[in-house]
Amino acid sequence: MKKLAIIIFSLSQPMVFAQNGMMQNTKDALNLGGLRVGQHTSTMLYGFDTRTTDVLGTYYLEQDWSLATVRFYSRTISTPKGTVKLDSLTDVQIKVILFGNEVEFNTPEGIKIISGTLIKSFTLQKPNQIPKNYVSTLEFVDNYDKVKPSFFEILVDGKVKLLEYTKINIQKPDYVEAFNTGSKDIKITKEKEYFITQGNEVLKFKPNKRSVLALMADKRLEVEAFIKQNNLFVKDRADLLQIFNFYNGK
Repeated sequence: MKKLAIIIFSLSQPMVFAQNGMMQNTKDALNLGGLRVGQHTSTMLYGFDTRTTDVLGTYYLEQDWSLATVRFYSRTISTPKGTVKLDSLTDVQIKVILFGNEVEFNTPEGIKIISGTLIKSFTLQKPNQIPKNYVSTLEFVDNYDKVKPSFFEILVDGKVKLLEYTKINIQKPDYVEAFNTGSKDIKITKEKEYFITQGNEVLKFKPNKRSVLALMADKRLEVEAFIKQNNLFVKDRADLLQIFNFYNGK
């Protein structure tokens, strides 16, 4: 397995801050420290001593910088330029840190980190790709504690939203020196989980034909015919999105 450094920062990467279409006060709050939680100056994985071990995998949602539009929760904060009200930022490069729910911003002053709890939603845009829309998990009620504060990707919007949650798993080193067994590495894996909405509540969803038809019982015959006519498989991600789009469009 290829070993990946957990934190790799390239301050030479260009920062794109559009002067038009963004709130200047919000940009100032980020650049001047009003939003700042910290700056990366080390290669440590928070909570783990990585000086004598390797880290396999990454805790980023996506490893590369993505151009984004970020919408903050409305709040008033103090900055060196005075009190400002947070709004949004456009054309800003970000990385989402799943471990700890933080977001990195690539700014002219360096890479800065803010808490993900300050962000209501964001859209990621990459060349030749469909934009990806994300919303804070804090926007929903999770009565079964299946998700931690983070972000859902909105796969399908509508009456019954189809959401995707990226769960991060960290396996600690289990090396036993006396027996020379186990691994010295920290292993990070990510898994995708589906969730659906019922009103403002989110529920974990394991797609199979029975669960899909039960969820869409009010239009069961139409949905069933749509699946059959288009030869769709509910366990196929693209097909599942088609089914949810059909249902929500009825």
